[in-house]
Amino acid sequence: MDSRQLRYFRQIVAHGSMSSAARSLGVAQPSLSQLVRSLETTLGTELLVRSARGISPTEAGERLESYAVRIERLLDDARTDVANIGSSPAGRVAFGMPPSICMALSIPMAETLRLEQPEIQFCVTEAMSGHLREWVMNGEIDMAILYDNTGLGDCTSAFLLTEELWFYSAADDWPFDTPPGEPVDLRDVITTFLVLPSKRHGLRKFIDRVAQAESRKPLVTLEMDSLPQIKSLVARGSGYTIISPAAVIDLVEDGKLLGSPIRGPRLSRKIYLVRSAVNRITAACRATEECCREVVDDLVTRGIWQANLA
Repeated sequence: MDSRQLRYFRQIVAHGSMSSAARSLGVAQPSLSQLVRSLETTLGTELLVRSARGISPTEAGERLESYAVRIERLLDDARTDVANIGSSPAGRVAFGMPPSICMALSIPMAETLRLEQPEIQFCVTEAMSGHLREWVMNGEIDMAILYDNTGLGDCTSAFLLTEELWFYSAADDWPFDTPPGEPVDLRDVITTFLVLPSKRHGLRKFIDRVAQAESRKPLVTLEMDSLPQIKSLVARGSGYTIISPAAVIDLVEDGKLLGSPIRGPRLSRKIYLVRSAVNRITAACRATEECCREVVDDLVTRGIWQANLA
């Protein structure tokens, strides 16, 4: 079994007709029939079912066709990689980020790539994790940052860091006896008037899950699926929130927000860099991934992102 056989078999399945596939490939129809018989003999199973409506794959045929698609993609990637050795990475890279991470990461990544890799067209998409998961799996974006690396099909993921979540309030509305910056107990945090995303949002699901494990329920008075709106409401003293320090660094530096880490338990979650299995992995994608890691490392080292690196 070789790559040519797999490519021909994939075309047969795609066309649903031996004659149509033969015309598309520019080969004789008997040659394709012989190729299928040879594959079936080699694998010891029937691959195609013939009917009046044409040809359809058996379960084994569907499995082989899936492998054929991936193998052809890998061969294309190998040709491109070898041909591009020594050339500068170039082309479009679609990169998805959740809002809380986009706030901290998108601008320094864009500036770094513009200076160091000017031929790369860096395209950032900000969306909730559920949308990003769907888009990276179907190839609408090349890579994404996600909080969960399960159920991603053939996409590959790499652990980036573990992020810590903090409690935040307006500068003139600190609700605890302990001063800002000192750890606060989760049991006290979830009794404050919280402004959080709705329950379809990954951050809210995480907070609810941790609270439930402690037999508690957060006192959520306002739901906003908009990070800027949550930040604005908290800064105006209209509630409190739980969020990544990287997402509110601007308001903290301006003195509009005060924060503290949360304990009992600590609220931390893992973050992964996920690459699409549908799109070709280009030199531009690899350079963008490397840039992402370098910028994340810098943000953590400088204390802008409260996290532990992989």
